[in-house]
Amino acid sequence: MATAPTGASPGLFTRKATGLVREAKTRDALFYNVMWSSVALTFAFFWLLYSFAYNGSNAILAFLIAATLGLPGAFLYAMLSQIMPRTGGDYVFNSRAIHPSVGFAANFSYVFWLAIVYGVYTTYIAAYGFGAFGRAMAGFSGSEGWLTFGDWFAKDYALFITGTAAVLVSAAVFILGGLRLFLRLQVYAFGLYIVGAFLVPILVGLFQSKAGFAANFNDYAANLGTTDAISKLAGSAKDAGYAQSGFDFETTLKSVSVFWFIFGFIYSSNYFAGEIRMRKRTHLLSIPGAVLIAVACLLLLTPAFIGVTGYEVNGWLGFADPAAYGFVAGAPAYPEIIGIASGSWVLAALAIAGFTIGLGTWLPQTMLLMSRSMFAWSFDRVMPARLSYVHPRTHAPVVAIGIAAALAIGSTAIYSFTTWFSTISVLLGLSLTLVVTAIGGILLPFRQAPMVENSPFARRIGGIPLVSLVGALALLGFGCAVAILLWDPGSGASLSENPGKLGLAAVVYAAAFVIYFVSQALRRRQGIDLTLAYRELPPE
Repeated sequence: MATAPTGASPGLFTRKATGLVREAKTRDALFYNVMWSSVALTFAFFWLLYSFAYNGSNAILAFLIAATLGLPGAFLYAMLSQIMPRTGGDYVFNSRAIHPSVGFAANFSYVFWLAIVYGVYTTYIAAYGFGAFGRAMAGFSGSEGWLTFGDWFAKDYALFITGTAAVLVSAAVFILGGLRLFLRLQVYAFGLYIVGAFLVPILVGLFQSKAGFAANFNDYAANLGTTDAISKLAGSAKDAGYAQSGFDFETTLKSVSVFWFIFGFIYSSNYFAGEIRMRKRTHLLSIPGAVLIAVACLLLLTPAFIGVTGYEVNGWLGFADPAAYGFVAGAPAYPEIIGIASGSWVLAALAIAGFTIGLGTWLPQTMLLMSRSMFAWSFDRVMPARLSYVHPRTHAPVVAIGIAAALAIGSTAIYSFTTWFSTISVLLGLSLTLVVTAIGGILLPFRQAPMVENSPFARRIGGIPLVSLVGALALLGFGCAVAILLWDPGSGASLSENPGKLGLAAVVYAAAFVIYFVSQALRRRQGIDLTLAYRELPPE
């Protein structure tokens, strides 16, 4: 911990200004939320898990329920970001509304679980991005070279190498060009993401039939070395015990777990709110607006995809041995399936590229989120001052970015070489932070009345502050989502199948409280009362 010079009075914050610059526009925050919420990846998750975890679920009903549970939280996060437009997100909100230790612990937990889930994206870039692209080119050309290229990315060491390279490129974006360079790249990435991951599948769904898909699937697999692949796919799935189930509401409700991956965490522009140019409706447009865009994308994408494949084919893909129908490196995700349905290598390449750029953009986006949380801890003096160092040219907290990159590489190793975590098992730990934020929203008008009264959300309804009412609705939505995660065996964090995940989440919180109170004691010895900093907002 840095100490003050002898005879000097240490300030509450590490310095009088953050060094960060408001470079982002409302549009940038909106694009960030839509892409960070991983609509395309979640859609892929649902179908990859459908056959053995959610057979009988109705995808449209499931994501509409998830969106309903998350929408009050979207408005709450938008309001809190407008009231406290500072970098650090829920750490700033909750440390000022509840207690500094609670705010730190909840945000520390959030960063911890984000560091864990990083490996999902880095390994999927390899397997369902580069690997799928290589197989698609082989499927349309019959080239052994392309097939060998694609199959390489299914190996564990290839997952790690590719993922690590993607992490290092993400870190380089901020180190070389800061937030400004990232935002420029995000605009182009957003365009390719929308076209490839959504527009192409929707158009293919409009103009292709199930019979046409089956014929194209057989042609594609023939170039991979297997004839009559669709029959072999069905036979392998049935031999493995697959049987199509009719609609089941209980299973649909459980599958809300998957779509919570989108609608529980679509608020993340709040973590760099101190770098977004403020307008009257900036956060209302960029956070609840992102929810509406995500719903619209799924309302168009889901029926288009089901119209081409049906629920049954997706069930077969989950149960069957991929080698039985010629897909040795593994079952295809929806972009490759759409490419097959299109019958065009150009559309296949575009669909896979759009999906992959969505995965790739998430890496620097999350590096931004994690580094800004670490920055905020340091700026309030909970962590060493060096963590809040900002490069004078790029305005980037480069030390925090370096730590985030190191954690991301560690996560890539976990997902490449172990089976410790499933694809969505981190959702429980992340969602507990949402619950804390909802409580903070309820308490804020009573704990920090001047902040709320001087904001656009000062009104009361029936004598109850509007922010508190929205916080209560958010708590209801977040609480229901947590209950589903604890109930659903497919979530990877259920009490029935994975009780250890709840225990791990509790351990992370306990460790965070220890860190905070140790830091408080050390600062007190330096003549700094940490609690005083939380009586006001940090400077800009």
